[in-house]
Amino acid sequence: MEKLVVIGGGAAGMSASSRARRLKPQIEIEVFEATKMVSHAPCGIPYFVEGLFDDENLFMTYTPQFFIENRKINVRINTKVAEIDLSSRVVYAEGKDGRMKSEYDYLVISTGSKPKRLPSEGNDRVFYIHHPAEAVSLRQKLWSLNTIAIIGGGILGVEAAEALTQRGKKILLIHRGEYLLNKSLDQELGKLITERISRDVELRLGEGVTEIKQGGRLIITDKGKYEVDGTIIAIGVEPNVDLVKGKIQLGTTGAIKVDEYMRTNYREVYSAGDNTESVNIVTGRPYWVPFAPVANKMGYVAGSNIGGEPMKFPGVVNTQITKYKEYYIGRVGLQEEEAKKYGFHPVSATITGKTRARYYPGAKDIHVKVIADEETKRILGAQIVGEEEVLGRIDMMAAAIMKGFTIEDTFFIEMGYLPAISRVWDPVIVAIRKIMKD
Repeated sequence: MEKLVVIGGGAAGMSASSRARRLKPQIEIEVFEATKMVSHAPCGIPYFVEGLFDDENLFMTYTPQFFIENRKINVRINTKVAEIDLSSRVVYAEGKDGRMKSEYDYLVISTGSKPKRLPSEGNDRVFYIHHPAEAVSLRQKLWSLNTIAIIGGGILGVEAAEALTQRGKKILLIHRGEYLLNKSLDQELGKLITERISRDVELRLGEGVTEIKQGGRLIITDKGKYEVDGTIIAIGVEPNVDLVKGKIQLGTTGAIKVDEYMRTNYREVYSAGDNTESVNIVTGRPYWVPFAPVANKMGYVAGSNIGGEPMKFPGVVNTQITKYKEYYIGRVGLQEEEAKKYGFHPVSATITGKTRARYYPGAKDIHVKVIADEETKRILGAQIVGEEEVLGRIDMMAAAIMKGFTIEDTFFIEMGYLPAISRVWDPVIVAIRKIMKD
């Protein structure tokens, strides 16, 4: 009987094992998960910290017991893989029952990502927001503090600031960029959302942290010193490839290099999720996107190929969505400076429109930027900030970019119109028209 071993029970690992089970009912499947949770949702941690829900089991789509009983997948929680012997097709894991050995015919590596860290003098008040298994302890500690520093103004830093200001905490956010979310948004929209956040949060922009002292109670930057009760470090994540470094080929992004079938340089070894490199559909170059929808689909593709149903993963366009209070913030494709870096000649248009017909009450402002290539007229990227109807529009632009739509192709997308939720000339199409006119 064939056997599949999966290292990591997150989004990619459980998608791969579930898909393989559906296609090969007789295959033996064993999943090793280092924590107590599988099929979990790290993106929910800020909302747990905010207090929007209290049951940590809601982080899991399905419990370990569900997979064991309903899908006949042998899930071993609190069991960490310590070593892989690729030549013998064996993994060695350590858990409550001691060290164990498991042979495989197929292996899926889905070890995810890990937070980038900063050195600190003591760490009793230094926090990283990363895994749902740590969320209860994290929340208890953060709720006991009054003034909290957040280092990093990307998506996680912004979401943490929202959660903690909602709890009445005083937040100091230190960010090296000129404005928040600068790796997601260009200046036009980035400065707009920065101004909104500055109403609730003390911002220190253009500052780099040089030291963290007193266990996270003293932050020293290149411009000043700040005393706080604790510090959250949210400077990003990186592929968790410690287990395979020097054994399996890594790509230029530092993640595991795979082909379009999610295979590594070992034909029977697959990789999926945040530890895995992909291809940027816009540039055709290696790219790394640590987001759950991508991880799930990578796992699905790996499981399909292991199950004998060939499937290719097409690549990514880097679709992102987040929120701060009343604002939803979306982006997809390339930012303008990114486009220049990759050799495109970008043209862009930024507009502010309304979300509903002029006569329908409750219309909100919506801010749209669209970026295209001057030579090929191909859509390269889009950014949208508004109080409603952001996700649908950014998803539409993701599809357009993924399929290589030009400005004119996008102009002629037949969008739905209802006065209560849209305008007859949609704000995205208005931005497209502006590029066409220019």
